[in-house]
Amino acid sequence: MDRLKVIVFGNFNYHSNKVCGQTIKTRNVYELLKSKEDIFFSKVDYLDSEIHSLREIGSFKTFIKSTKVDIWVYLPATRSLNVIFPFLYMFSKLFSQKIQLVVIGGWLGDYLKRKPLYAFMLSRIHRIYPETDYLSTILKNDFGFDNVKRLNNFRNIRFLPKKRSQTKITRLVFMARVHPLKGISTIFRLSQKLIELKLEQVKIDIYGPIYNEYLKEFEEECKNSSENLIYKGVLQPNEIYQVLTEYDLMLFPTLYYTEGFPGSILDAYISGLPVIATKWMYASEFIDNTSGVITDFDNEQDFVANVIDLIRNPNKLVSLRKGALLKSREYSREQVWETFKDGLMS
Repeated sequence: MDRLKVIVFGNFNYHSNKVCGQTIKTRNVYELLKSKEDIFFSKVDYLDSEIHSLREIGSFKTFIKSTKVDIWVYLPATRSLNVIFPFLYMFSKLFSQKIQLVVIGGWLGDYLKRKPLYAFMLSRIHRIYPETDYLSTILKNDFGFDNVKRLNNFRNIRFLPKKRSQTKITRLVFMARVHPLKGISTIFRLSQKLIELKLEQVKIDIYGPIYNEYLKEFEEECKNSSENLIYKGVLQPNEIYQVLTEYDLMLFPTLYYTEGFPGSILDAYISGLPVIATKWMYASEFIDNTSGVITDFDNEQDFVANVIDLIRNPNKLVSLRKGALLKSREYSREQVWETFKDGLMS
């Protein structure tokens, strides 16, 4: 069998280098497939949706490049699915190409309820890879898709966190997009509660790109907060694990109910860092009582109370650290490749 030509199409953000969960997953998929070039593929290339508008995709140079493809590995956000996917779908039918759509997050089921034409097209592409069992079941049962296969989120890294004997919790971290829907107000509420309870030794650091429309409000909140909370900018991928391993607990009070598998939680597990999170739709697929704590959704008081309980009962932390590291092995690059390979080669 001839080796295949592949294009990975998604938001790489190589131009602006604005790193987020979407760009990290897109880059990781590309790097995984690129590592198999000359073994399974004759060529693995990419198109970055940050700089390739619909007009540029239709340019002669890109058109010629695209006609020589066997497989599109497509990682869309909603805007790309709305605007670009219909053209990509027709293009793939015209040139007998396969589309492998890798889902980022957990929004696709709700989206398709309002988009029957898109559901029709997606049912006829080669493979769809959700990152949760729940969404996989929805696509199969509610929409009748028979081209669905779960593909775990993953990282292209092997990292051995340092061993820690300390049980005392003093450093908490939030690492995600700084956006109201990520529960930032809960982080500020926790900061205030720590001061009220005279737990001044406990510090909170925030990392992540700030949502533009929230920037002014966030800066004001930071100014008005106590000294136990600091915004520390955006971590680059090569910094994440060395930084996270210095913390005791990951905070994830999301208000975004259809989160998929947040990359920050996977990064925490790789770093041996337990997670406390609100119960979004898929939370129980990724967090159990061996790797972290799940609190009531959209309930600041419950989240804060559970963090305080962990701080006051630090012996729970030792087993949670071990559980977090064990959990990370479920999302290894090797396991993901075995799933991917089956779809790509079929």
